This record gives sequence, C-alpha cells and structure tokens, in this order.
Amino acid sequence: MQKSSPAHVRLSARPLITRTMLVKSAVITLLAVLLSRGPVSYADDDEAPAAASENASTDLRQLAGIKTQALAAASQAPETTAFGSVINLEPLLTFRQQLLQEQAVQSSAQARYRASDANLARTRDLHSHDIVSTRRLQEQQAQWQSDQANLAATGYRRQNLLSASRLQWGDTLTAWFAEPDGKQIAPFLVQRRQLLIISLPPNSSLPDNTQDIAVAQHGDRTQAITAHLIGPAPQADPLTQGRQYFCFTEQQNLPYGARVTAWIKRGNQASQGVWIPESAVVWHLGQAFVFVQSAAGQFVRRLLPTLTPGANGYFAGEPFSPGEEIVVQGAQTMLSQELKNLIPDEDKD
Repeated sequence: MQKSSPAHVRLSARPLITRTMLVKSAVITLLAVLLSRGPVSYADDDEAPAAASENASTDLRQLAGIKTQALAAASQAPETTAFGSVINLEPLLTFRQQLLQEQAVQSSAQARYRASDANLARTRDLHSHDIVSTRRLQEQQAQWQSDQANLAATGYRRQNLLSASRLQWGDTLTAWFAEPDGKQIAPFLVQRRQLLIISLPPNSSLPDNTQDIAVAQHGDRTQAITAHLIGPAPQADPLTQGRQYFCFTEQQNLPYGARVTAWIKRGNQASQGVWIPESAVVWHLGQAFVFVQSAAGQFVRRLLPTLTPGANGYFAGEPFSPGEEIVVQGAQTMLSQELKNLIPDEDKD
C-alpha cells in the first residue's frame, strides 16, 4: 500500500462528502496534472503560444481557489515580547485631589502664620515701650508658635502625599499630577491619552535609547499601535519580578484593565528574511506550516519554526528566501488533501 509523502503534495481527486468539495477536488487534480506535465508538443503546422499551458494552469488554479505569492525580501530589528495593561487613573486622581486640598490648607496656614508673625513683631515693639503688658506679649508668642506648628504640619502632610505617590507611580507621573494647572494631565482627563504599564521579562530592562513601544490587544502584531515611554515604575511585577515601565497611548480609547502585548526593539541591527502573510500559515499538531511551490504542480509543506509577528504578517528567515512562491489562499484545502492521502484505502470505507 503506497502512501503519499507529507513533504510533497500532489493534489489528486478523492471522494468527498459534498458536491462542492468534489468539484473542487476534481479541479485541483486536473490542475496538478497539468502543472506536472512537461511542455506541450504541437505538430509542425500548429503554432501555439508558449504560454498556453501556463495560462490554462493559472485558470484552473483560480477555479480551485488556490493563489500563490512570491515572497518579498524584508528586514526586522530583533524584538523582545512583553505584556502589560491599561491603568485606571482613579488612584492618581485621588492623590491629586488630596494634594490640592492640602495645598489649600497650607496656603491658609501660611497666611495665618504671616499675620501672627507680624502681630508678634508689633507686640514686641509696643512692649518695649511699655504700651502693652508682658502677658499680652506672651499670648501673642503662643499664637505665633501655634500658627507656625500648624503650617509645618500641613507641609509634612503634603510631603507624605508626594512621597507615597513617588513610591507607587514614580517621579514623572507624580510631578504631572501634582501640577496645579494640570497641563500635562489634561489629555488623560478627557481620555485623549491613556496610561499603560508594561512588565518586562525577568532580568531584562529597556534599551537606553527606547522612546516608543509597539503595543496591541490580543497579541495581534498587525494591529500594533505606538505607546510613548514615560519612565520606569518603582515596583517590580508581583508575578514575574520583571521591571515595569509606564507609557501612554494617544487617541485609542482602550478599556481600563485591558491586557496588551508589547514588542520592544533590541538594537538597530536588522535581521534579513521575508514576510509571510498570515493567510498562508496552516496549523497541524500544534505546529505552523507554509506550502511552498517546489516544482510545477508540486508544493512542499514547510515548517515555520518560529512565529515572529510583524505589521505585515510573520517575519521568517532561513530556510525561506525571497522569490519563493507560497500558497496564500487555499492552503487549508491542500493540507486537508494531504492528510486524506495518508489514510489507507481500507480505512475510507
């Protein structure tokens, strides 16, 4: 009993369940036969164009729903994958409200202290001229000390708020939300900007020249958007113990708490390879494959060892090379046909 090799797929007609699939299988079979033949010979008095067989094969390929595409050369800088989430700003807004309230209290305390200090100076002068009593001077000194202590207490509370915020949010975010005019945080308040935190793998950090990070929901590299780096977070990730960084996106309206995937460039030296469209990738036994045309009518199912997402699909290096023809439509049909050929005839009854 002969079995078709999984390495080379020669499409052949097999009884299928539906009429549509039967017709498609027959078309694929005819396509494979035509593509596998050598040049068509003609009599001396027949003058057929050299592209006649190729045109017929192309028409049948289109009828079978199979399309191929030549791989184009591409380059990609090495990247590190990280994960993060969109942060709810409520804790930062609470900190800002408490800080502004404390600043108002401090301003009031400072005004009372200045008035008390001026009164004490005037009372001392009057006491030196025996105009006011010593008791009056002592009362004014006590009031001055009370106002001074109250002013110092408001300053301590303000410093505690700032220190607690720096421990959780870092210097940059604390400074932004502590500004009285709020120019830096205005876009956050109207959701034109959103705050993200990115957790790097353990024992790694951002390159020194990093300014932007590509992020996307659901791990879809083709839908990646740009996040702008703010700075390092003071705390490590509680699960992975990796370093964390704050960044923000603009005009995205991502839901709070949404998980995102981040891709961080490592260096400027790009790797050379090709872009493989996502539609060309088929899965079997947990591995990714691509059908590559090796000869007329023959396609090789080639393993895609690593999936490196990119804006145009997947980036791949060797053994893929520019100019190779791969199946970008109909690859799943070809995989099904190949797997069916591996079933012994007696098992198909």
